[in-house]
Amino acid sequence: MPTLTYREAAKLTGRAVNTIRHWRRSGMVMGWEERNGQQVRVVELHVLQAYFRERLGNWPTHRYRMRALRAAEAAAQDATRRVSPPPPP
Repeated sequence: MPTLTYREAAKLTGRAVNTIRHWRRSGMVMGWEERNGQQVRVVELHVLQAYFRERLGNWPTHRYRMRALRAAEAAAQDATRRVSPPPPP
């Protein structure tokens, strides 16, 4: 499984490097790997993706976008529903 450094993980998720460090301190499992003669902290791709998905629902921006998407889908369904004529008196 591919491994990512802090910087690579931040770029992939669209978050800051400090956010990835915060996630590690919060419990995301990371290990060490030697790259170019230096020990660097790395996270496996599937671990990062699972951790990111878990926390995605907590971001207000994401919740706002999901609410807007659901409202747009509901409006589209209402627009395509056929309206039956009223019953005769």
